[in-house]
Amino acid sequence: MRIAGLSVFAAFVSVLCAAGSIAAEIQWANLDFAAAGAQARAEGKLVHIFVEGDHCPPCDAFKRSHLADPAYIDYVSTLFVNIRVHESDPAGQAFLASMNLAHSAVPRFYVLSPEGSGVSMSIGMVAAPPMEGADVLSMASGKDLPIKREAAASLAMRLRAHAARERAAGAIHPDNPLRHIGLAALEAQAWALAGRPDEAENAFGGAWATQLVDQDVRNWYVNFWVGWRRNLDGALSAANEYRQLSPEDPNGWWLMGTTLATLERYGEAADFGERLAVANPQNARLAELVRQWRSQAVRIDTQYLE
Repeated sequence: MRIAGLSVFAAFVSVLCAAGSIAAEIQWANLDFAAAGAQARAEGKLVHIFVEGDHCPPCDAFKRSHLADPAYIDYVSTLFVNIRVHESDPAGQAFLASMNLAHSAVPRFYVLSPEGSGVSMSIGMVAAPPMEGADVLSMASGKDLPIKREAAASLAMRLRAHAARERAAGAIHPDNPLRHIGLAALEAQAWALAGRPDEAENAFGGAWATQLVDQDVRNWYVNFWVGWRRNLDGALSAANEYRQLSPEDPNGWWLMGTTLATLERYGEAADFGERLAVANPQNARLAELVRQWRSQAVRIDTQYLE
């Protein structure tokens, strides 16, 4: 993938900072979740945790792209109190252990409520910078999260203007459609968190709906439609395409299961969930969800027979 306009990003940073609209860089909170949660609660935000590691090319790529991108900086600064953790740092290890967030993969990203309950998690880099913020929140679509809606709507408008400036400067063009998709995903998620799903779908849809050739894009659409109970037939089609393109990717089985469950096709959902559970025997939450789907399927079958 070719990423154009990196020099343009630097110019945008200086212009936007001079206008006082966004921070020049992300302000990282201390490794103290109680304090971060209190700040998030007071400011109407969630908590976002970025975990990096040594000898980690995706971590380095994330820092070069996302952490130098004014759109991404605006996105995460508006919606989150941000914590950065290095897994080889003893203090970082203690923090992750205290939050029960120990894991072997880096980079990884967590979104938590101010009280510390999980909203979503993402591991590894996605294909379209700066899409990580949208990807990590895509499963939260439709949930009543403690985000100040007016702040999210204002952010969405800034992201739309940012994309327009990049387009005018030549940084978005047909040779790098993923840049447009990444920015559209951030704007769409901001609209969703503002409680305006029509604007969200418009931001990420329209002519760019034909760009559903990338797995991250299908993932976003499926989770968005399922979360907001919109276009569920389209969600099932996109999930099935994802699964067929990458039959060994467990996310495809998960997308099929959750979409079918939303459509109340619980028996089929449980079939997909059970295949995923076999590969993840330690995942108690997945096992419980599959059990619920199977129970629902049995209940419906029993009612039908009666």
